[in-house]
Amino acid sequence: MTQSRQWIGRFIRKAGSIFVLSSCLSGGSLGFFITASECFAAGSLAQEKSPPVDPIHRIVTRGDFRIDFNDPPEKLVPSRPRTPDDQKRLDAMSWYMKGRFLEQREEFKGALEAYEKSVQLNPNAVEAYRALIPLAFGLNDSDLAIKYALKAIELMPDDFLLLQRVGIHLATKEKIPEALKLLEQASRSNKLDRQSGQYVAIMRDLAFLYLITGQVDKSADAFEVVFDAKVDPDKYHLDFQMKSELEKHQRTTYEAIGQVFLEAKRPDRAIVALERAAKAKKTKPGNIAFSLAQAYLMTAKPDQALEQLQTYFDAQLQSKGKAAYQLLAEVLKAQGKSAELISRLEQLAEKDQHNLTLQFFLAQQYVEANRFDDAEKLYKKSLDKEKTIEGYVGLASLYRRQSRPTELLQALSLAMSRESELEKSAEDLERELQAIAADEKLVAGLLAVGKQQTEGDAPKLDFASSLLLGKIAAQGKEADLAEKFFRHALKLRRDKAGGIYEELGKLLLDVRKFAEAAKVFQDAVKDSSLLNSRPNFLFMLSQAEEMAGNTAAALEAIAEARKAIPDHPLLAFQEAWVHYHAHDWDKAIPLLEAFIAKHPQHRLARQCQYSLSNIHVQKGDIRKGEEILEKVLAESPDDPSVNNDLGYLYADQGKNLEQARGMIEKAMKAEPDNAAYQDSMGWVLYKLGKYQEAIPYLEKSVSSPRGGDATIWDHLGDAQDKLGQKEKAIESWKNALKDAKEDKHPDAKLIEKLELKLKAKS
Repeated sequence: MTQSRQWIGRFIRKAGSIFVLSSCLSGGSLGFFITASECFAAGSLAQEKSPPVDPIHRIVTRGDFRIDFNDPPEKLVPSRPRTPDDQKRLDAMSWYMKGRFLEQREEFKGALEAYEKSVQLNPNAVEAYRALIPLAFGLNDSDLAIKYALKAIELMPDDFLLLQRVGIHLATKEKIPEALKLLEQASRSNKLDRQSGQYVAIMRDLAFLYLITGQVDKSADAFEVVFDAKVDPDKYHLDFQMKSELEKHQRTTYEAIGQVFLEAKRPDRAIVALERAAKAKKTKPGNIAFSLAQAYLMTAKPDQALEQLQTYFDAQLQSKGKAAYQLLAEVLKAQGKSAELISRLEQLAEKDQHNLTLQFFLAQQYVEANRFDDAEKLYKKSLDKEKTIEGYVGLASLYRRQSRPTELLQALSLAMSRESELEKSAEDLERELQAIAADEKLVAGLLAVGKQQTEGDAPKLDFASSLLLGKIAAQGKEADLAEKFFRHALKLRRDKAGGIYEELGKLLLDVRKFAEAAKVFQDAVKDSSLLNSRPNFLFMLSQAEEMAGNTAAALEAIAEARKAIPDHPLLAFQEAWVHYHAHDWDKAIPLLEAFIAKHPQHRLARQCQYSLSNIHVQKGDIRKGEEILEKVLAESPDDPSVNNDLGYLYADQGKNLEQARGMIEKAMKAEPDNAAYQDSMGWVLYKLGKYQEAIPYLEKSVSSPRGGDATIWDHLGDAQDKLGQKEKAIESWKNALKDAKEDKHPDAKLIEKLELKLKAKS
């Protein structure tokens, strides 16, 4: 032992071991205090009997060494100078040890702060993360815990326990994709024993997340491990707690796992799981039997399927709804016995007369078999017991097939009046309404009945029928009739005024009756019962007024709405849009730019960019318009709108034509029926000299409901002219000239150009 070490031992005896520990962690140099164990070894030497000391010269003697304490202590020089990184690591260790010390004293907040300082000084300090993360979770600071956990995962990519815990936490925060990624990483860890309870737990968690994200095949793969562990728990060394969890959790029962296998089209595995569920006898055997019937049918065993299905029927369950009777039809079809369906249903219905779903299903089979009298009798008998929307929709289906508009209207009205059930049966009702709409003669009959019932001093038409007929008329674009029925409904139910005004107004906008739509929205704005919806109706009023050419009234409506909701982005955009639509470019530009600056991430900011680009093009600064779109394209290279708009600008100038064609093709792939995109494609082909190829696109564009305008007709005329189709070209240019002159903001240059073309051909 060196002279220096002897001195240490002597000093330790006086100062105590805590000094040694703190010196090892922070005060001493790496070249002097090598390890804590050596420090404590030095301390143990100090416990020996003290050597003799010369009282005059204070000289300590031990063996061959003599220390003169009258001399100043020798300065210690490290063998290697400490670097800044060395100091950071030492300081980080000091904070880590302080954290451990404070945590043992249950000073948890102080400990957390110490651990944070440790990892800030040394971001690679694994042990500090291991201490920090559970402590942060324990203090309910989950955001902090996750922040450091994600850093720790980068250092410890195989720490499956940490990956699982963080994954589960993210799942509870509905961050499912991120949770799945971490749990998948955990399942692949090289440190994870594939025959352990921990592996089973991770696969169980993965199975749940795959299932809720619709990844049924992956869920079934994960459940294979869980199922295997339930069958052979010793193989995975499952402890009592894990066995209990798998047994009791509703998602890991044999029945639940069997259902997943069934959904994943693995009927053989489903049968194994479901048969185990049946033996366990922990749920209703009828429900399991239904699932087994599905599985047996999928494995081409219809006889066994029918046997299991009968078990479900014998239990007189209704949990599977009409799916059970649809399955019966499929099983009988597989047996070649479809003709027996009605007789079997009749037997079941006789034994289970309170099962309305069964009664209605049987009635529907009567309808399909053209046994209309039997169907009507059964529907009415069942509805006498309980009035349900399902029964009335079924009855409507019968009357539709028989072309009985009066009875059909009554059945539909009764169905619509079951407001509490509408959401549950919305799909069936919508399907029936679509079938009615496809029969023009029946629709005409319904509307005629409705008109008749609104006449006279005491109209017979009820609210539900009025609303229904309004929707049917609207679907057929018969705006006058729709308004008649909607306004009648409004008289009957003022509490439904908001929805009626909105539906009627939007219909009138859709059929381009802008002044009439504005009148509807004005009525809504004045309605004292709709004060909470007033800003919404003012917004819609501004749309209708501007489309009707009343820009001042549109701006007044927006100003009124903004008094109620000053900072709503949609209202700010609408004000800019009104000026844009009115071609008031100088007022539109600052408003559009202000919206983008204030709401850069809003979905309407992109629309503002498109509008600004078009304004600059209209003002003659085409390059500035291009620059805006080029910036948008760089941000969103797959956006159909920017590909079309910029592609069209290039094509119109005759530049970058192949690039423009590719961009427009990308837009059309996303929206093949978009009239504007079709015009762009036709025009770029024209510019490329492919006149014959351009014609179909341009013809389709002008023939679409909203496609035909002066510019598109002009393009079509140009293409026809290039092909020598003089008469067709003249006709197209005449259409273009007519539209150009009728436009709210006539383009003088376009009108002059068209007149010159027509004059040249005359």
